Amino acid sequence: MVKIIVTAPRGHMDGLIVKAACERDDIQIVGGLGPAGRDYIGKDIGLAAGLGREIGALVYDDLEPIIEQCDLVVDFSRVELSMKVLELCKKYKKGFLCGTTGFSAEQEQLLLDGGKEIPMMKAANTSYVVNVMRKLLGTAAAALGNKAKIEIIEMHSESKLDAPSGTALELAEEMTKTSDKAMEEITFHSVRAGDTPSSHKVLFGCMGEIMEISHHAYNWECYARGACDAAVYMAEHGTGLYTMEDVIGL
Repeated sequence: MVKIIVTAPRGHMDGLIVKAACERDDIQIVGGLGPAGRDYIGKDIGLAAGLGREIGALVYDDLEPIIEQCDLVVDFSRVELSMKVLELCKKYKKGFLCGTTGFSAEQEQLLLDGGKEIPMMKAANTSYVVNVMRKLLGTAAAALGNKAKIEIIEMHSESKLDAPSGTALELAEEMTKTSDKAMEEITFHSVRAGDTPSSHKVLFGCMGEIMEISHHAYNWECYARGACDAAVYMAEHGTGLYTMEDVIGL
């Protein structure tokens, strides 16, 4: 049984992670973390996340009193909170699954370096399909990189702060690894509108033809299920830096 703490239970992702975790026999939620002053602090995380029932775990505004109870913290929140969680996870030697995006290059490196001390995953996208898509894009870029103009069109809800999305950047990084393309040669188009969960379309434009590889999420549940699988995988494998490719077996 993997014991987890979930941050920001009122968020799109974290609320669904609470729901997905409660449907499994191999994960137990032992607590939640929310900003000080919120009306759900001290209440059951099942109610805070919108499950409509209690699950026997409370939401706190401070991670330290409960972090010893968990194996791993699952965090899809904001940059500032994620960096605080990282420090506490390293202090108490607890795993950290971070799905937050929008970090600076320096913050990103601090997260990756966390894998030297704790089970660590920094994943912009925990969907199985998106991670398979990334592999396909690497193959396509290796064959077409010097022949095609590559453009990424990504759409998210109007509440998403960072642009391009973390997923779009990871897709582009994969293509630069397998081809002669530099990040500056890949064009990004970011749309923030309505409640679009996530949409990524990559175009390889060649003379007289075009290829499109795309992924469209119709809700966030695919990411929540992937995050739960990742949490279990990390708990079973100990200290190290992991990716969704490890979880999927790519």
